[in-house]
Amino acid sequence: MQFNEYLKSCREHSRLTQEELVHALYSHNIDDFGGLDTTTLSKWERGLTKPKASKQVSLLKYFQSITGDALPCFNDYAIEEAEELICKIGMQNLLGNSKELVLNFPSAMIGSGDLHVYQLRNSEMIDEVIAINMDMDKDFNHNTSKFTSNQFKEWALFPSNSFYSCEYKGQFFGLLFTLRLKPEVFEQIMDQEIDEKDLTVDDFASFKEIGCNHMISFFAMNEKAAAMLFIRYYAHLIANQKVIAEVGLGTMMEDVKKFIRNMNLHHHGSKTVGEGLVLQTYRETLPNFLASEKVIKMILSKQDCPEEV
Repeated sequence: MQFNEYLKSCREHSRLTQEELVHALYSHNIDDFGGLDTTTLSKWERGLTKPKASKQVSLLKYFQSITGDALPCFNDYAIEEAEELICKIGMQNLLGNSKELVLNFPSAMIGSGDLHVYQLRNSEMIDEVIAINMDMDKDFNHNTSKFTSNQFKEWALFPSNSFYSCEYKGQFFGLLFTLRLKPEVFEQIMDQEIDEKDLTVDDFASFKEIGCNHMISFFAMNEKAAAMLFIRYYAHLIANQKVIAEVGLGTMMEDVKKFIRNMNLHHHGSKTVGEGLVLQTYRETLPNFLASEKVIKMILSKQDCPEEV
C-alpha cells in the first residue's frame, strides 16, 4: 500500500469527506495542518504530491486517535501480507549499523529471496540455533543471565512466543527471539523486579489476551538476514496489533543504543548487575513504536524503495 492509497482508505474507512478530514486534521495538529485545504488533500490522495514524512506521522497519529488502532487500516492483514508491504532496504536503514549484533558476512551473491525465516519450533535446526544463542548470550551478557538451553527450547515451543530463525540453504544465518508476556510481568521485567531467567510459561500471554512483546535475543550474519528477521517481526506486530500493548527489551550493550533509537524505543530503567555492568531497559507502546518517520517510510513509500531483484 502506498501513502496515497492508505490516506484515501483510512478517510473512507472513517466515513469522512475530504472537507471533514481537512477540518479534523486542522483541529488535531494546527502546526502541521494549518494551511491544508481540500485541493492539497486531493493531490495527496491521487498521488500527485505527498507530504513530508513528519506530516505522514501526524496523519497516522490522527487516525490512531479516532480508531484506537496502532496502525489504522491495516487491521485485516495476515503476517505474510504485512511482510509484502515492508521495504527491505528501508528496514536495513531503520536497523542502522551494529557491529556486534550484525556481522559482515559477504552477501553480494545472496539475495533476500534466498533467505528464509522460520518459527524455530518448525525448524530442523532448533537445537543447533539454541546452542548458538546460548554461546552468544554468554558473550553479550558477560555470562550474567544464567539461561539454560532447555529453558530457551521450552519458550520457543510455546505457541504465542516468536522465536525466528533465518536460514540460507539449510545454514544458520540469524535469529530473533521475542516473548509474549502478560502486561503485569512485562512491567516487572521493565522495572527489573524479576530477571528474564526466572520467567516461566505461566508468565506468557496467549493469543487471546493482551500481551507485550519482549525481545530477548538478536543476531544476524549480515544486513540482509537482519532485515528479513525484522521484517517478520514488524509484520507480526502489524498483524497482531489488536492484542499487543507494548514492546520492549533489555540490554547491556553500548552498540545497541543507536539500533534502539532507530526503533523508537525509549529508556525506562537501569540496574547494576555486576562490576561495570549496567542493564538498561527500553520500552514503548505499540502505537508510538509504529508512529515514526522511519517506519512510515518503510511501509508507505515502497514505490521509492530500490528493492533487490
